[in-house]
Amino acid sequence: MTRSGTTSRTPTSTELINAGFIAAMAAVAVWAAWPIYQTGYLLVTAIGAFLASALIAWFGRLRSSSWTTVALITLGAYLVLGVPLALPAALGSVPAALSGVLDVVVATVFSWKQLVTISIPVGTYQSMLVPMFLLLLVCSTVALSLTWRASRRGALAVPVMFVAQLFGLLFGSGEESTPTSGPGFLVAGPREAAIGLAALIVAVGYLVWRVKQERSAAIRVTASASGVRRRRRTAGAANRVRQALLGAGILLIAVSVAVTTVSTFARPAEREVLRTAISPDVDLNDFVSPLTQYRGFFSADAYEAELFRVTNASPEVTRIRLAVLSHYDGQVFRTVDPARGDSARQTAFQRVPSVLDAAGNPVSLDIELGDYGQVWLPTAGNLTSISFTGDNEQSLADGFFYNRDFASGVELNGTTSGDGYSLTAALPPDSTALADLEKPSTSAGLVDESHIPESLREWVQAQEVSSDGAGLEVLITRLRERGYLSHSIATPPGDSGWLAALGGAPFEPSLAGHSMERVGTLFTTMLDKQNLVGTTGGSLVSAVGDDEQFAVAAALLAQNLGFPSRVVLGFVLAGESTGIPACTDGVCAGKNLTAWVEVAGADGTWVRADVTPQHEVPLAVLEEERSDPQNDTEVTQSSAIEQLPPDADPSSGDDEPATEEPPADALGWLWPLLRGVGIGLLIAIVVATPFITILLAKAKRRFDRRRAVEPTTRIAGGWDEYLDSAVDHGLPAPEILTRSELADAFATARGSRDGSGVLLAELADAAVFGPIPPNEQGSDAFWQLVDSERALLGEGSSPWARARAALSLRSFSRYLGDGRRGKKRYSQMTYRQGTRGVSQ
Repeated sequence: MTRSGTTSRTPTSTELINAGFIAAMAAVAVWAAWPIYQTGYLLVTAIGAFLASALIAWFGRLRSSSWTTVALITLGAYLVLGVPLALPAALGSVPAALSGVLDVVVATVFSWKQLVTISIPVGTYQSMLVPMFLLLLVCSTVALSLTWRASRRGALAVPVMFVAQLFGLLFGSGEESTPTSGPGFLVAGPREAAIGLAALIVAVGYLVWRVKQERSAAIRVTASASGVRRRRRTAGAANRVRQALLGAGILLIAVSVAVTTVSTFARPAEREVLRTAISPDVDLNDFVSPLTQYRGFFSADAYEAELFRVTNASPEVTRIRLAVLSHYDGQVFRTVDPARGDSARQTAFQRVPSVLDAAGNPVSLDIELGDYGQVWLPTAGNLTSISFTGDNEQSLADGFFYNRDFASGVELNGTTSGDGYSLTAALPPDSTALADLEKPSTSAGLVDESHIPESLREWVQAQEVSSDGAGLEVLITRLRERGYLSHSIATPPGDSGWLAALGGAPFEPSLAGHSMERVGTLFTTMLDKQNLVGTTGGSLVSAVGDDEQFAVAAALLAQNLGFPSRVVLGFVLAGESTGIPACTDGVCAGKNLTAWVEVAGADGTWVRADVTPQHEVPLAVLEEERSDPQNDTEVTQSSAIEQLPPDADPSSGDDEPATEEPPADALGWLWPLLRGVGIGLLIAIVVATPFITILLAKAKRRFDRRRAVEPTTRIAGGWDEYLDSAVDHGLPAPEILTRSELADAFATARGSRDGSGVLLAELADAAVFGPIPPNEQGSDAFWQLVDSERALLGEGSSPWARARAALSLRSFSRYLGDGRRGKKRYSQMTYRQGTRGVSQ
């Protein structure tokens, strides 16, 4: 006979059927989580986690192990199996596998939020499989332990497995599956409804099976005790078939009505999941709009500086994208919607898995960064995969965030010269011309009308063109033809730089900035010149600026006609002419930075339009005296930083001798050390938290008992403390024995007859049932005796045994135990049968 009364060490058919129901619930959980991963390795993770949980639960049943022991074994299995089942990328070498164990521990805490801030499907990317592996292992272990070891609490396996099933719905996509309709019905989200239906059927089937088995077991026990045998009905099989069909029909009708009703009348506008409720991690408001930094790339220092080098590029790759700016607030063109902030999901930059899905022509290229140092990472097309190389490979991978709608990415961990990466992408077909665009029927994606300069509207009216795509193409062409390229307000020094590259074109000063006032000045100038000379009376070149102003002007022209538009900063590789020199042999410098606009049509297709003004035709001289521009340069207060002289003392304002600064890498060793210590502390905290919680709970329970208001309550609590300590040290939990009998049984089990426990029992009985209530001194003396007896319980035990007793949870569950099991254990210890004392 085994412990806890188990009579067999091999699973019976009933236990296998119970395990089958739990496995079916786990399969529903995997089905619900499939859209998150969409990789066959999820099946390996799920099967491995379930088999491990089955072995742990069966071992705990055979050994009658406590829940603490089962939890510790589960924790060990999680650490050992985490790498092969949840981190397949770490299986390449032994060092990688050992490092993967650390990644599993860290992912236990951080991978949950990472999973809702990364684009799905994630596949086997980094540690994204860890949450699913952890849930299946823990939930399956608990559910199997409940269904195999505790008949009364076996029904709790259903809500336990429901937690695992809920994971896929909460951490998945907010988009519903395609609705299914038919004659007289509509099912919105049929996949989600099917998952819920499957979970319901399996749970109901499991509960019905449990009730049937408990009823059959009760009948067998009754028949064995009475000697009466149940007569087998000849028509029982037919009745059972009819009952099963009737139940299945009722269930099918109820589910059909419920699904149809909910889908038709209670369908939410948008399914809310964690992914839609958690704001993006990237706060792009912390970064200056890259369009405001455009002219800095044409300064003397940055003009010829190599920013990055493109190699092994497919011939179809003609442009490199940096930033995409789609929102205008009248002052700055930015990525983030100023009205919604960083919570807008459309503008959210998210971590992306190793492989993305994208439609288009597949291309590839390699990029090696030089003197770049910007947060916007050069990409091309719609990214499908990216892999970083070099010493900062892991840091760059952790800091890369991407936006699929914009086809642009950011690197938050910073880049250094020599960093590189390889990427594959999909280039959408460029088959639609700007003139062929159809105007969208809605105003979605358009800027506020108050942010469009009035001079722009007047200039558009003066052109007398249509408001369709053909008219927009004419407007942008005229804008470029009547503009003149200039990158500065003062003449560049020397014989090199952007002015020399224009081939002798005369210099014209122009202000930076792209506020509504600055852009409105462009159209005011062009409108005044057109009104002065007419459309055929002479040159109409009058607006001075560069891509910063003209890209915004073109984008607002499209917005004024009702076309959504956005500004894109990037580089043009050899093969296209936009007005800005293309990168030579794949080397992109500051002089090659350009901007263009993308305009969306009714079908959502984005069409590119170049906006760089011409420089062949010089600015026409007006009859009246020319004057310098009167617009003041706008300075944003948040980005203006006071620069002190190199030798200035900020505390006194006096000059002082310059001091030699330490080398940049003098403290380079400190951060890896602090990071290692921090990760070690995190691991220690994660591992120690359950044990610290148990110790604190026991200390709080002991404190409440010792500090009870009434002395009688204190003494009764002291006796309970003694019982809990005895139970945690392995003695059987009390069931139906009196205090004196328990004390005598404990002493017998320990091989001691010192009488201390018996004295505690007598004092407790006298305090609770005696005619004279105890006083304060008596309760304090009683607790001193309790402390002494608790110390004797661990006397002679090994340190491991004492630690196990301190962390045992048996004392918390002694009132929840099965009375029949407790009586069996007492009979095995030769305690007297049939005793009916005062229940504790």
